[in-house]
Amino acid sequence: MESLNPKVTFEQILKSPPVYMMMVAVAIMSFFVHKYGVASDERNDACDARVERLERDNARIQMEKDVLTTALLVKNGIIQQQEQDKKELDSALQKVVPKARKILKEQ
Repeated sequence: MESLNPKVTFEQILKSPPVYMMMVAVAIMSFFVHKYGVASDERNDACDARVERLERDNARIQMEKDVLTTALLVKNGIIQQQEQDKKELDSALQKVVPKARKILKEQ
């Protein structure tokens, strides 16, 4: 087996044409990857605009949900109050009606 020539220096390797071709190819590839592979400002602006629109929509929906929740709680509170009033009226009628019948029978 032939051994590598120990007298070849790093400067000599850098001066060889294949190394320069490789460096140029890597530079060109990195340029195209950066230009077309990385998100452009146009895409970021569109993304920012969409985020803003979604945040506004989310705030509007949250506000509508809060209004509907409040309306539902009020409705349930009114229904519960009506049921409580009905129970109180029924209990009052159960106490008063027998007394009224007794009075009518006596007359």
